[in-house]
Amino acid sequence: MKIRTNRNPVAQETFKALGVQEENVHICEIEDLTDHIREGACDAGEAVFTRVYPLKQNEVAKSVIDSQHSLFLTSMLISDSFWNQLSPEVRAIIKDAAIKAGRKERLKSIEDGEAAKQQLKAEGVQVHDLTAEQRAEWKNKTQKVYDKFEPTFTPGLIDRIKKS
Repeated sequence: MKIRTNRNPVAQETFKALGVQEENVHICEIEDLTDHIREGACDAGEAVFTRVYPLKQNEVAKSVIDSQHSLFLTSMLISDSFWNQLSPEVRAIIKDAAIKAGRKERLKSIEDGEAAKQQLKAEGVQVHDLTAEQRAEWKNKTQKVYDKFEPTFTPGLIDRIKKS
């Protein structure tokens, strides 16, 4: 079985840690997943509920495992040259607004994801939630991914992720 993941090395290593052999990792953009399943290039794929309907993944989904293993974040970027031109007061205002907007977006994404999950169920797609034991097994198997990538992230980030 070929399983789609994205180009992110953390995502790829996560699937490998779970036992997916390298030759069965299918790398493609999430926007291409529906077509790749239809064409037989892969059999399944990593995605999030909020993108199922906009990307028409519901048209090919027969079942979904709700692993909750990945949190897709909205990134907000600003160039250093522009940022450094701003006064400390303006930077503080922008930073505060960005944090508030990000938190609001995250809540909306969670709501939209839950609505999509319920809609899939209503349409007859089997949605499988991991049991506590399965979740513990997943965490145990993927611990080595945290260890491998910890040096590449801001100090303390991995610990904050684990606590969330």
